[in-house]
Parts: sequence; C-alpha cells; structure tokens
Amino acid sequence: MQPLAKASCQDRGLPDVSTQPTEGYSYGLVQAVCDVIGQTEHPGLSGAEIDKLLQSIGAASRDRNVNKRTGLFDSLYAAQRSDGKVFISFITRSMAPERYVRDRQRFEDLRQQLSEVMIFHELVINEKGRVARASAKATTLSEGAKLAGRLHTELRHRAVHDLLFTYCSEELVNQSLFHAISEAAKSIPNRVREMTGLIGDGWVLYNAAFGHRDGKNRTAPRLFINDYLSESDQVEHEGFRSLLVGVHGHYRNPRAHSNRINRDEDLNDFLDAMSLFSYIHKRLDTARQEPATA
Repeated sequence: MQPLAKASCQDRGLPDVSTQPTEGYSYGLVQAVCDVIGQTEHPGLSGAEIDKLLQSIGAASRDRNVNKRTGLFDSLYAAQRSDGKVFISFITRSMAPERYVRDRQRFEDLRQQLSEVMIFHELVINEKGRVARASAKATTLSEGAKLAGRLHTELRHRAVHDLLFTYCSEELVNQSLFHAISEAAKSIPNRVREMTGLIGDGWVLYNAAFGHRDGKNRTAPRLFINDYLSESDQVEHEGFRSLLVGVHGHYRNPRAHSNRINRDEDLNDFLDAMSLFSYIHKRLDTARQEPATA
C-alpha cells in the first residue's frame, strides 16, 4: 500500500498570509467560506457569533431578513473588496483557538471544511487557526480532497457518525489508519456501557446488553434495536448482537494485541470499517431500553 501524502492543511511552517497586502478576494472564495462558517448545522457559527465578528472587523451588520450565510456574505464581500486583509482578519478571528478550548472538535471540523474550499485558491487553515499559503493548489475535487486531508474528507462524504470523529480526530489528522480503526472500534463498547450501566467487554458485554440464548438458558435484553415483537424482529436483534461480537473479534481485539509496525492497513478496508462502525452507532441512536408493546 502506498503511504498517503501528508495533507497540506496539516503542514507545519506554511507562510502566514495575514500580514501580506492583498486586493480583495474573489466572489467564489468568499461565498464558499461564508457557506462553511454560516452553515446552520455543526460546526457553523451562530448568528450572534457572526455579528460580533463582523463588528470586530468594522464590517456592516448583516441583513437579518435573509438567511445567515447570505447575510454574512453580503457584509463580508463588500467590506473586503478593496482590502483583502479584512477577509483574512475575519477568518482568523473566527478560528482563534481560544474560542474552542471547550470544543476542540468544532475547531478541527471548521478548519478541515474551510481548508477543503480554500485549497482551490492555494490557501489552508493552519494549526494556529490562521490562513496560510498551501504547498499546492487544487484544480479538481479529488485533488482538493487529497490536499485538504483525504481521510476526513472521505469520511464526511460517507456521512459517518459524528461520534467516530470524536474518538479518532487526532488519528485522522496524523493519517494513522491502524490507530484510527483501533480508537473508533472502542467507541462501540464504550457507548453500550454508557447506555446500559454494564461493565465488561466483547461478547460478555454484548450478551448482557442485547440478551443471549444458550440452550435452555436465556438472558433478557437490556437494549432493543427494534420493536422486538415478531420473530423477524427478534432474529434481526440477535443478528445485531452477533455483529457487535464480530466487530470486537475482527477489528478491535487483533489491534489491541499488536502494533502498527506489524500491520499494513488498506485504505479501502479502513473506509469500509468506519462505515460499518457508523451503521452500528446509527442503530444505537434509536435503541431503547424497553420493547414495544403490542
């Protein structure tokens, strides 16, 4: 397997552009940045946060009669047309690390998403939250994904569960497939323990949480992934329990007893594993502690 190219947005020592004189930035770049910062869902900034940032750079207040992204763009694009440093200042203040001390994941997600759109203009967000000159300029979507951080981008495109990013954000930044799979696999038993109050791991934990039949002996489930009324429901439920046992045996246990030096993870296998872990978490999202009543 060929090693992944180190992502440009993770490079150290890239030149900071915040003090370089520049004309205003293009309509497309400003629009793309505003779409990221002003998005409604995580990790977008709130309207109040955006208003304070616009005020801090001396830009006009955004129009409250349009959506947040449009209002931000109208104010920011007008403010920076003659002096691009205003645009850079807005991004730098938005990404100031001290704003994210209690939510590092939000910082990393914003940094990644901004870098994904800015790489087409040979810019990225560095580890200090500042706009920096990238080592290369992307011209295609695939190049953009690679230069801005392939692992994170691919996983976002696959819409994997947010909890996985919480467990292996550092490993994704370092592009360590071995450690990312290991940490992501831990998220499943940890979540089951949190949902049930049980202890233990592997098949012991999953048998206790989802119930298990052993001859005439039967352990009642504590978690239910469906109505658990019909025979089909119960077979699906048992299959899910078996799936979790299989994930523990196939993914987590081998990596707990080996090291990265002795393993060569395949990128496609890694992405498939993360999609599988994501499916499990999405089913746990709707799991309940009581079966449905007929």
